[in-house]
Amino acid sequence: MTVSKKICISLGVLILGVPLFNLIIQQEVTLRNLSDSFFMVSLVFIVIGAGISILSSGFFDFFQKNMKQLIQRRRKNEPKDYIPFSQIFKKKPTYWLVVGGTLLVLSFVLALFV
Repeated sequence: MTVSKKICISLGVLILGVPLFNLIIQQEVTLRNLSDSFFMVSLVFIVIGAGISILSSGFFDFFQKNMKQLIQRRRKNEPKDYIPFSQIFKKKPTYWLVVGGTLLVLSFVLALFV
């Protein structure tokens, strides 16, 4: 499945799922409630995308290497190799950021009409 298909499926499920969940819980769907719901969902996606982006950039690799060496000094049986965060999180954060950004823009557009 391509990235564009994943984005379309995720957006479709979120755009339809969040208001329906909101309708079930609050028994009322207004533009303000929809805007708030889309904003909260977009924050989750943007935080995950930003976290993956920071970890994949190699920002914490030096800290991780030093902590691993410190632990190895205290424990003699600890294995010597480690995998840096930048290699663990090789995936691009674009999926998370595009979905979160789209929902954030949709939230702002709905907030303009409130």
